[in-house]
Amino acid sequence: MNDITWKFPALYLSAVGIANIGGWVYLLAINLMVFEITGSALAVAGLYMIKPFAHMLVGLWAGSLIDRVSTKHLMITLDVVRASLLLMIPFIESIWIIYVVVLFIQLAGAIFEPASFTYMTMLLPEQDRKRFNALLSFVHSGAFVLGPALAGVLFMIGSLEMALFFNVAVFILSAGLISLLPMLVHSSDTGNRLTFRGIREDWRLVWNSSKIAFPFVVVYMAFQGVMLLTAALDSMEVAFAKEVLHLSNPAYGSLVSVAGIGFLIGAVCTNVLVRFTSAIQLMGSGTIMVAGGYVIYSFSTTYLMASTGFFILSFFLSLANTGFITFIQRNIPIEMMGRISSLYGMVAHTVQLLVVLFMGLAARWFTVQEVVISGSILMLIVALFLIVTVSRLFEQ
Repeated sequence: MNDITWKFPALYLSAVGIANIGGWVYLLAINLMVFEITGSALAVAGLYMIKPFAHMLVGLWAGSLIDRVSTKHLMITLDVVRASLLLMIPFIESIWIIYVVVLFIQLAGAIFEPASFTYMTMLLPEQDRKRFNALLSFVHSGAFVLGPALAGVLFMIGSLEMALFFNVAVFILSAGLISLLPMLVHSSDTGNRLTFRGIREDWRLVWNSSKIAFPFVVVYMAFQGVMLLTAALDSMEVAFAKEVLHLSNPAYGSLVSVAGIGFLIGAVCTNVLVRFTSAIQLMGSGTIMVAGGYVIYSFSTTYLMASTGFFILSFFLSLANTGFITFIQRNIPIEMMGRISSLYGMVAHTVQLLVVLFMGLAARWFTVQEVVISGSILMLIVALFLIVTVSRLFEQ
């Protein structure tokens, strides 16, 4: 990409980077807030159940909306809505009302994710997408490092509530940067009124497309299977750090920062590897090593062993995500990207909700470490299935 065509992708990367830094601050703050209020690992796991539940609620129709409206204006609106909702949380004392507000924040996020992905794909020429996705992983990794570090600073000089107020400003700034991006039209349906009949027709189109491209669906769901298990294991992260590793809040923040450093170095390496490695190779090799890192983490009893596992899984997460994003951009038509990614995402998040719920309940029957070990081994099995599948596709 030349200097002129880099202008808008750079704006997009800036908005994503700022939003992701805020996302890490928000994640750590809300997890610690709920854990301090309840003292329950299941209560924290409940936060991780809200996101997949939100995707279930909007998945059937969000894609139809995204493919019919201006994705730019939709993203701006959703950022403002999330900022307004987040502003309410510090003034709420009831854990159940906090859950409701978090649900609405996640509903907005469940629409924002496929809208943002659709807009990003439209913004970039096909030959530049793999390189841009590697840069996007670098931005995510920078947020992975800066977010927890900033959260730790905010926790030390202020409070959990201050961290949440910081995120309000982050969403507003993100909306401002998105407003500077160009207006892009991606579908012949843009401007058409959203109706139930239209939504039902969209379901039929996605179903027929999936039957034709079944190998793609298998790869997509296998990769998402690994990612939903990472989310499920993340729901145990706070309890694991407190009950198994016996870490303080600052030490827990530093553990996450170690993972961020791994993600940052992995993203740098990814930017080199994309020049001579295929998307399928990045996705397959990255996924199996992510699972390996989780296995090391799950068996850890010390900070050093846990940080080693965190570093490995985060290092290869950049490779896996870059390969996966590029893979689906090449296999999903832009005019149907919102509908396909939204409906597929709904299926994946439905499974994630069940897995998180099961792990949260299992943590009451077994030790937290036993639950995390079981989840990491299952992740490794799914990753092995994925790498066998993508290897066959690469041979073809």
